[in-house]
Amino acid sequence: MYLHVREEAAFAKDIPVLWILPENEEKDIVLIYYHGWGSDVESSRFRASIWAAADYPVLVVEEALHGARGSWDYEDMDKLPAVIIQNMKEFDDILACVKERFADKKIVVCGHSMGAMTAMGLLARDEVAGVIALNGMGDWHAMSNTPYKEAVEAYDPMNHIDSHVNKAICMLNGEMDDVVNPLYQKSYYEKIKDAHREGPLVFEIVEGTSHVVTTNMMDMTLDFLGKM
Repeated sequence: MYLHVREEAAFAKDIPVLWILPENEEKDIVLIYYHGWGSDVESSRFRASIWAAADYPVLVVEEALHGARGSWDYEDMDKLPAVIIQNMKEFDDILACVKERFADKKIVVCGHSMGAMTAMGLLARDEVAGVIALNGMGDWHAMSNTPYKEAVEAYDPMNHIDSHVNKAICMLNGEMDDVVNPLYQKSYYEKIKDAHREGPLVFEIVEGTSHVVTTNMMDMTLDFLGKM
């Protein structure tokens, strides 16, 4: 437990989740956070607590093959697209969990790495007001040469730009990231930047940064949320 926030374990149907809640819940935004490949809810608590300490409630989602939902040899990333696709399919259950508690708040989906790819994929959902994608990618071309090609193309954010143009989008990538190439996020940004109409649109490749989330990047997310 971190200072000035409280935690509540729960389930979204059969999916383990963790609420990290601020002392003051008056802000009109609630965050949904998806962790990265090889991570889990437990290791996401600190990051989510930073947002909660700034008065944003956060629901942290346990993803398939991670934490209480199983394990995998994470050196083998063949199943990564399958987990993202499952996140897409399970979102109605996550959404119901959020709406039960915060029916009137705007929903921002956040994530790191695989979780950021999930967030970008969920941006097409009408219920989602915006995303924060940390070291993610909005161009899923790199995942199309897998056994999950059909589903990847169905959810690929590049194929849903029209549904993103009125939403708040924050994309932060490390310049030296050798896990998720920031050029895939840049490709998405180049496609949406002229079409985007409403809400903040932020894309930055952070100098000297690898596949990590820095304090400065978290500060940039708080600035982004404050502009929504």
